[in-house]
Amino acid sequence: MITRNALSLSLLFLLMGSHTAWGAWELYREDESVVASVNILSYEPYHGQPSVWVRWHYVKPKGGEGGVKIQFTASCSQHRLFAIATYPYDRAGDYLKPQKNQPPIEYPLKPDSLNDATYRLLCR
Repeated sequence: MITRNALSLSLLFLLMGSHTAWGAWELYREDESVVASVNILSYEPYHGQPSVWVRWHYVKPKGGEGGVKIQFTASCSQHRLFAIATYPYDRAGDYLKPQKNQPPIEYPLKPDSLNDATYRLLCR
């Protein structure tokens, strides 16, 4: 028999999980090639620097990939952006082979670019 407290607790965990899965992604940039979203609940420190998960969904798939989920970190004082983990996914949304980037891969920053918009998520 399930107690009222156990049922309430189960419902709370279900709602928390649903919010994370469905409501955490917010659009931060869109153009003719990429729709970029940020997981607003994923901000956390990484070796003393900010980090966040983003998803770059390709408008037209690239080489069998429908997009990529990337964990970025930034050195705000040096104006540099790095990918520390990369999870490409196929057209159906199924993840392909994940990659931990050791060492982190630097993404060049150009004004008004997707990389610059991503950097600004971390360094405001």
